[in-house]
Amino acid sequence: MYKLTPRMRQQLKQFITQYHHLFDGGRCSGWELEELIVKAIKADTQAQHHVLWKEGGHDDKADIVIHTSDVDYKVQVKSGQFDKKNIVLSGHRLGRFKGDLKAISDYLNSSEANIISVPYYKKEDSGGRKHVYKLCYVDVKNLHGLIDDNWKKKKTVYEQVNEAGVVFSLYPSMSWQIWWRIPITAIEVTDIGEIG
Repeated sequence: MYKLTPRMRQQLKQFITQYHHLFDGGRCSGWELEELIVKAIKADTQAQHHVLWKEGGHDDKADIVIHTSDVDYKVQVKSGQFDKKNIVLSGHRLGRFKGDLKAISDYLNSSEANIISVPYYKKEDSGGRKHVYKLCYVDVKNLHGLIDDNWKKKKTVYEQVNEAGVVFSLYPSMSWQIWWRIPITAIEVTDIGEIG
């Protein structure tokens, strides 16, 4: 699994800090984080990691591909948010499968890109407003293990839980978008820190 070097993490924090000097209202969004992570990887010239990224791309296989001396890493970049003991992430819309739960399960089970997520929350105290970011690494193996006939319909949503404890939710009303509720025990979390 690809992880940012300490220098890249430091650079990412600097970029997010610059963002919040301009925009104080809320989080840095997913597409902005994607670009900032790419810039942070490029900024660590000692690591000699080469990143391939297409601005505004909609490749559902990987947002970015990082080439190191001997490995190509496929990575999806997500913002996400914490929900008590989980991180909640949204994925691609899977309407092209027209509700075929077997095809959707096979597709999700075949995904190869690990996820770098940068969840956010805002806190206000006597010191003022703070923007708090974490850096989370999600191994794609924890997002596999779906069984096509294990989906349960709950009102208008289809749900399934895999062996890693990840709750998968499919929303037909949102073009069959997939959402993951991933236990924090199944991810690696690093602090980026408070900004503000």
